[in-house]
Amino acid sequence: MSTSVIKNKTVSTRVTLDIDQRAKSNLAKQGLTISEYIRLSLVKAANNEVRLVSFLDSPEALEAKREAETGQVKTIGSLDDFDHWVDQLDAN
Repeated sequence: MSTSVIKNKTVSTRVTLDIDQRAKSNLAKQGLTISEYIRLSLVKAANNEVRLVSFLDSPEALEAKREAETGQVKTIGSLDDFDHWVDQLDAN
């Protein structure tokens, strides 16, 4: 009787070439590939063994929030401008 687990789901993501290269380099120092690291990370997430990072709590995000709340913002376009920009991203 075999105790091997059949892995039948592929998960992919897109990153910049720079992120890919730096991740490969740093993980290789620990004897891991990107695939192995992602697999280990997903197992931990599935077992509820991870603390999720809130990017909204970063110093930059908190500063941006403070600026918005105190009116220290500058309008650089309209909502229509933003919608047009998003449409252009989707077209590419």
